[in-house]
Amino acid sequence: MSNTQNPLAGHFRTPKLYTSLPSQGKFYDETIINLPSTGELPVYPMTAKDEIMMKNPDALLNGEAVAQVIASCIPNIIAPRMLIANDVDALLVAIQGATFGDELDVGAPCPQCGENASAIISTEAILSNMDTLNDTYQFNTDSGLLISMVPFSYETAVKAGVANFRSERSLQSIANIEDELEKIKAFNTNFIELANLNFDILVDCVNTISIPPSEGENEPVVVKDKLHIQEFLENCDASIGKELEKFITDMGDKGIQKRMQLTCEPCSEKLPEGDEFTFESAVNFNTVN
Repeated sequence: MSNTQNPLAGHFRTPKLYTSLPSQGKFYDETIINLPSTGELPVYPMTAKDEIMMKNPDALLNGEAVAQVIASCIPNIIAPRMLIANDVDALLVAIQGATFGDELDVGAPCPQCGENASAIISTEAILSNMDTLNDTYQFNTDSGLLISMVPFSYETAVKAGVANFRSERSLQSIANIEDELEKIKAFNTNFIELANLNFDILVDCVNTISIPPSEGENEPVVVKDKLHIQEFLENCDASIGKELEKFITDMGDKGIQKRMQLTCEPCSEKLPEGDEFTFESAVNFNTVN
């Protein structure tokens, strides 16, 4: 193997844009991300190998494709699978912008006719207008516990995606079952799997639970053990679970704006001249979705 410098090194890819993160790096240490002092990460365009990886269904489903492409295009990310889902969505938009240019095609089915309505948006505008996450997410229970939350991880998002995929396939199979008792049994099994997934997300998002100091003590007891937290969530009042779900929804909505106004051309053609049929819809920027 030659140890001489590659004469093509001067033609290697270079960063095409720089982006901040919805989390601003608040939930990471140096083992996950090497965040520059500016708070902005250099983003390289995808290589041919990266594009092939993003077309591999198995690698997309288990999250490996996204993890490898993020590591390739954003070298400052050390452990892509440890990122929170909000940051991954923003980074995927940045990678598409660095690879294909500022204009990004998005689309969603029209609620009236079912046809796909598309639009062209600016990746720079999406990244510059994203919401940032708060420094802390915590609340006090009626019994005095202080529960500290964190956004759910990309790893959990992958698990949710796989579970939803299996659920869709399962529901298709259930529809073909003729025996009503077997159909109900299969439906209940599917429902339990989704319920367990939602509970896993709750556990993932609880960072610590602090118990107020008892008489004669100055410091609270801070519980970080996930098994202890899981056991608590399995036995606490339902109102606490509902409060946690509100926090998870709030945190999940932060980052890039995913709801956009789209125009359906076929429906617009049926309206008086000059009028357009527009609707708001969630747009998927994540290839895995």
